[in-house]
Amino acid sequence: MVALAEQSSAVLAEQLPAEPKKTRIVFIDIGRGLGALLVFYSHIAHPWVLAKHDDAPYISFIEALTSDPMHMAKQGIGQIAVPFFFLVSGFVVTPIALKQGTGRFALNRLIRVYAPMLFVVLLTALLMVVSLHPPSTGQSQDLNPLTILTNTTLVNYLIFPQVVLIPVAWSMIIEVIFYVLLMVVLPVLRRSVWLAIAVELTFIFVVLMSRSQFGPSWSLFAVNVSYLPVMIIGQTIWATTSKRIPLWTGALFAGCAWSLYVLADIIDVGRVDTSYNLAMAFAVVCFLMGMFAEDKLKQRKLWTALSERSYSIYLLHMLVTFVLLQLLRPAVPLPIALLIVIPVVFGVVEISYRFVERPSHALARRLSHKPKTPPKPGPEPRSAPVEDAEVTTELPRVAENPRRPQHAPHGSRPPMPRGDQRSRPAGGAHRARPVPDQAPDRVAESTGRRPAPPRWPSAPPELQHQPDQENHGQRGDEDDLPSHRDSFRRTPR
Repeated sequence: MVALAEQSSAVLAEQLPAEPKKTRIVFIDIGRGLGALLVFYSHIAHPWVLAKHDDAPYISFIEALTSDPMHMAKQGIGQIAVPFFFLVSGFVVTPIALKQGTGRFALNRLIRVYAPMLFVVLLTALLMVVSLHPPSTGQSQDLNPLTILTNTTLVNYLIFPQVVLIPVAWSMIIEVIFYVLLMVVLPVLRRSVWLAIAVELTFIFVVLMSRSQFGPSWSLFAVNVSYLPVMIIGQTIWATTSKRIPLWTGALFAGCAWSLYVLADIIDVGRVDTSYNLAMAFAVVCFLMGMFAEDKLKQRKLWTALSERSYSIYLLHMLVTFVLLQLLRPAVPLPIALLIVIPVVFGVVEISYRFVERPSHALARRLSHKPKTPPKPGPEPRSAPVEDAEVTTELPRVAENPRRPQHAPHGSRPPMPRGDQRSRPAGGAHRARPVPDQAPDRVAESTGRRPAPPRWPSAPPELQHQPDQENHGQRGDEDDLPSHRDSFRRTPR
């Protein structure tokens, strides 16, 4: 009876459709998508509705439940999204740099970051030329070729006095500084991960302590460096989960990074309110909860699409929203104006993603791709080089493709089992093996040992991890996220 029940369950399992495998880490997709939407909402609620005293009781109700009790009334609940983005960068970009190397990594990041930025800066300049006023931080928006160049390259955030054409781009210069720091410590990171993280933390501490010693431009640089501890926490999570450093070392480094972030708040390095530490704490908690819940999350097209477009949403939402609201208000009621504005924003985002961001990713992948060396003449090596794909994470997984049997070339006989080999006479002479009359006559095989069939190559330990998830176009329009295949599997007991 038990055998019959097991057989019935096996047949039923075969009939049920297999659940599609994950190709991405879903909690990062969900976090990036929700983070971009939270920033979008906060920039409607605070710089527009609340700052201009527009009549929107539903906005006030949402703020009373979210931003006010979390002490984020000045910047909004979307403030949690920025440290979450920084955590993702530390977690994802570090293994990419290790795989690509300094030159390829620099070229890849240069194209991926600055191509969409150039598009947004030129669109902003065009709107200013036709007397449509983009959002402002209150700083200078002087428009000339030099300011267009400095805003495109993001160095305007390091030059005093600042000229800011795109208010939301302040977080991107922090990303760029992290990329540069990562390239500097990359030789150390390859040999000793713990030492590289210690060097990064020391650098942050030195910059914070010398913030007022070398002029206003250095002070601006220190403001941007003060956010790097969040990325170091993400980097530490990667190093711990990939077993590059032990758990106690990861906890020590995370605690040091947390202390440096709090220190920046204590010495008032570019902080506009007291909500930064709490926002970072919520981001870390959400990140860790997502990691532990990954096995229960399912990959959906909605999350993937939002995650892939999160960069364009982040750069364009405020520009398009403010320009349209200035044209529609107060002639059109705010709810109707928002029903017009939101679809237009996502339409512009889709144009940017399809014609600027995705092509730039394809170009970055093509230019930073390591050329394959032609095979040398001679016998085939036992282990072939692994396919050069950008690696985004190093979480353990079960091997997908078990070794498959090698097929003999056409016209040749497959090797026979050892027990079935013919007896061979001494001295190397060949003679026919006595066989029954009904069996066909066969010649005995030579005494030479057959070479073993070539084995399927296996990647070295440092490369046995997920495939690239930065590939767009030919491999699916995916963004800068780790891939997932049994990454968070349970340990068998």
